[in-house]
Amino acid sequence: MENEIRRVSHSDLKDFQRCRRRYWLRHVRRLAPRLRGPVGPLQSGTRVHAALEAFYTPGSTIDPRQALEDAISDAARGYHEQCAQLGVEPDSVILGRFLKDTELERAMIGGYFEWLADTGADAHLRVIAAEEQLSVDSEQLGAELGVPFKVVGKIDARVIDEVTGYTQFIDHKTVQNFAQMLPTLQSDTQMLHYHLLLSLIHPDQHVDGALYNMLRKVKRGSASKPPFYSRETIIHNEHEIESYRLRMIGIIANVFEMEGRINQLGPIGVKMFAYPNPTRDCSWDCEFFDVCGMFDDGARVEAAINELFEERDPHERYK
Repeated sequence: MENEIRRVSHSDLKDFQRCRRRYWLRHVRRLAPRLRGPVGPLQSGTRVHAALEAFYTPGSTIDPRQALEDAISDAARGYHEQCAQLGVEPDSVILGRFLKDTELERAMIGGYFEWLADTGADAHLRVIAAEEQLSVDSEQLGAELGVPFKVVGKIDARVIDEVTGYTQFIDHKTVQNFAQMLPTLQSDTQMLHYHLLLSLIHPDQHVDGALYNMLRKVKRGSASKPPFYSRETIIHNEHEIESYRLRMIGIIANVFEMEGRINQLGPIGVKMFAYPNPTRDCSWDCEFFDVCGMFDDGARVEAAINELFEERDPHERYK
């Protein structure tokens, strides 16, 4: 770790802006729950993504439905192995939720390929790269912050639209509904992040923007109303990209400043600079919810952390 160049991902920046305490625990102390259940939006979305990755990877011979089944099996086996290692019984409630989640995932993926066949939504797209790792160093970014670092990302696929001639990158999203997503797609910083990195890595290849590939979390029963799948093209101009570059450098500078203050001051610095930003979403949105308040109420927070969490590299997927 000491000799590694610092990596900064979009998730780092998003967590820092959302809650400094979560950022500090997840990305500086590199903590993650010892017991990682197979349920929840992130876990379910990851399994759906595995099926789409198999489908959109050029030259892949893996059946997407089998890729989903493999991901489901891996999740179930991993959960039981973790329970055995920790000496606890698998939770029947979690297993019941897992069964419901996987039924929904199978329905979403099965319906997705029916939708492609019916609409020809992919007929004019040529995939030129999939699961592409992106990495730009601080010099390329034009950021002199006194510490060398790399800004990283990973895109689901890069395609050429053979009708419009656009070069776009695809981002797969599993969503509850489209109406909540559409108003904020243009300002989604994740897509700005990818667009900036691609433009720096491939200066000779014009990038026209993002193609959101959205799958609704619904089984498409008789009571469900379509549409169940949707595509949205978002194009960013050079002014938006440059504005995001400057904003990102500013956020990274704030991150480094916070970490430096904490290194100088220790536990007091944590209270002063890695402060929480509680919202109504914390109870389901943050893995540190149960220990967060213990930093402030005098409880034995480190003992709880040692019991519930382990160290894990949050940037493993970018290596």
